[in-house]
Amino acid sequence: MDRPLQLLDRGNLSPSHQSRLLRALARLCKLYACFPDSLILSGVQRTRMDPSAGGGFADIWRGQLSTRCIAIKALRIFEQSDREKALKDFSHEAIIWRQLKHPNILPFYGVFKGDENFERLCLISPWMDAGNINDYLKKYPESNRLALIADALNGLSYLHSFQPSIIHGDLKGANIFVTHSRTACLGDFGLSRFRDSHESTLGATSGHSTGTLRWQAPELFVNVDGRTARPSAESDVYSIGCVCLELMTGKPPFSEFSRDGAVLTAVLNKKCPQRPSEDLVHRGLNDSLWSLMKKCWHFDRDQRPKVGTLLQFFVERKWSTGPHLLRRGDLSANVSLNMTSSPVEILDVGMTGNVAGMRLVSVRMCAGVDRGVVNFSDFTAVSSPGT
Repeated sequence: MDRPLQLLDRGNLSPSHQSRLLRALARLCKLYACFPDSLILSGVQRTRMDPSAGGGFADIWRGQLSTRCIAIKALRIFEQSDREKALKDFSHEAIIWRQLKHPNILPFYGVFKGDENFERLCLISPWMDAGNINDYLKKYPESNRLALIADALNGLSYLHSFQPSIIHGDLKGANIFVTHSRTACLGDFGLSRFRDSHESTLGATSGHSTGTLRWQAPELFVNVDGRTARPSAESDVYSIGCVCLELMTGKPPFSEFSRDGAVLTAVLNKKCPQRPSEDLVHRGLNDSLWSLMKKCWHFDRDQRPKVGTLLQFFVERKWSTGPHLLRRGDLSANVSLNMTSSPVEILDVGMTGNVAGMRLVSVRMCAGVDRGVVNFSDFTAVSSPGT
């Protein structure tokens, strides 16, 4: 199992050969319920005794792996036999997640099986200092939400177009993280099926004890011939519409209902979340965005927009609200951005440009240190490498 994974990790195969080998390896892992040894990590150390966060089926510790600062997602499974079963069940997703390489996808380092001091099954990924997107927006409420949603959609488009195609299945603010460069990225790929299949082991008091159903499409709850539909690209689109509402309001979807049971009844009766009563145009929630969100929540999944359509919408509008965050990669040669009466936060850009008639050269304000906000009446930024 390790030799094919090493070939995949090198990334020098043709796209068709890469896809075929990945499919074959993932199927073998699923068929024989096995794991490549290279995905099993050792030397993982917790840097704190208490978890930094916790959810419905896992606790999060900050840790260290060699020189890397990592997030240790420790699953709430305490019996050794249950941990081994969970490890095998997750093998298919782990193989694929390992191969995902995109700025809007949280990397996956591997699995830590625990040691004599910490007997937990753990999934290891980079530590995000900014936290998940909900935490970030609480700390920086004036952030450009349209740009962050565009980031998430860029990651989702990558997943859906990957070969083999990948469905996230658990899109919500808690599973979208913000990097040091203030870019949003999707995490916890593949864990929705794992969570649902192990909910009795994990001690959940209901099918979706953490409220995940508030982001889930109606077809995932409707029995057809005794079965419910599997997560799909269309159900991801429904969820991303809920994420838009969550990020605009700072509240979970269907916040008008206090109990998840009432939410489920509303969803199955073809009800959509209510539009917020407060004016949130300054965050980007105008009539056109609300109309698009309602299309995402169409009861007939075939009537929902494609991810590409959503991505185009947000990319075209992400500079229409302020303040604006200029990040590395936002500007390319001969690209001009014209904005009026909005503050712009310049963060780790390394660019040249003109602000209110004054020339800036290689502006670099990085990771919350020496961060600054420039207010101006008119701004045109043109990157000029080498100037």
